[in-house]
Amino acid sequence: MAVKQVSDHHLVADHHLSIRGAGRGFLISLKASNRYAEGYLRELELAVALLADYAESQEWPAVGLLTTSHIEEYLYYLQTRPRWFGQRGRELKPPSQSHIETQYRRLKRFFAWLVERGHCERNPLDLIPHPHIDERVIPTISERQQLDLLRMVDPRLARSSGERFRFSRDRAVLYLLIDTPGRRNEIATLIMDTVDLDSGAILVMGKGRRERWMPLGNVAQEALWDYLQARSIIANVKEQALWLSEQGQAMQPNWLYLMLKRLGERAGVSNLHTHRFRHTYAMNALRSGMPERVLMLAGGWKRIPETYFRTLGAEDVARVHREISPADRLGQAQMAQNRQRKQGKARGKL
Repeated sequence: MAVKQVSDHHLVADHHLSIRGAGRGFLISLKASNRYAEGYLRELELAVALLADYAESQEWPAVGLLTTSHIEEYLYYLQTRPRWFGQRGRELKPPSQSHIETQYRRLKRFFAWLVERGHCERNPLDLIPHPHIDERVIPTISERQQLDLLRMVDPRLARSSGERFRFSRDRAVLYLLIDTPGRRNEIATLIMDTVDLDSGAILVMGKGRRERWMPLGNVAQEALWDYLQARSIIANVKEQALWLSEQGQAMQPNWLYLMLKRLGERAGVSNLHTHRFRHTYAMNALRSGMPERVLMLAGGWKRIPETYFRTLGAEDVARVHREISPADRLGQAQMAQNRQRKQGKARGKL
């Protein structure tokens, strides 16, 4: 049993349940609710598994005996260890602020569930302030960079039939990322039934298991149509996954992340990932006057991130500054003054 009843009618947490065991119950509970996407569940499972690994290495007590100090110790450990456990040579560096903040939110969710189910008396993260994240300028992808990326996957440059197929697929993916505000899982997990070229749109499953249609422009439709022709030659008639390997097999869940990483390195676009495309779409839409409500519907946002508006504001400041720059005006005055001096010397010689 998870809890036991005592004489004063209060529930006392069971002091034998491990973090790993509690994590299994947590995931089963979330899956039973049928409210969450598979990708989100995998991320929660990983967060709890990492905590369980550390707890076992440090011989922590059961969940009912954990304190705020235990979790503070773990959060500090997260800030000092390589994010990828040394499996990706060049990325042996501490995780980002956003990664730490994400782990904090997931663990707080886990312990809130433990409190609700009576496995813990209180949430040890309630006393830990929400981690700080620096408010940085939103990174976008310029048109020149987008063109460079597309040139890298031009099917006309392919040296084999397999490479031609991959270029056709990757080119279609790039155009979907450029032409929509789709998230990584939304684009990477598309199936044939969710592509409607007659209406020029794709149907995606967003966060909170909310479906939405995302329209495509003519160029993106053409790129997708070209890929579908190549796909039809190698695909099994029963295969529903939209994105296939050159052997006709469905791509693995992390294929889009890895493809963009390799492509970005080759094209000289650092830190290329799907959210940079999403940011770019949103910034361009707002800059072009798309109503916020329409953008929210297109991208599945509950609200437009404030950082978008701050970035746009910074661009406005830069534009106006170029028009009124005090240093530029002073430089122009100096140039005019120098011209007058040269003219005066010339008249003196005459």
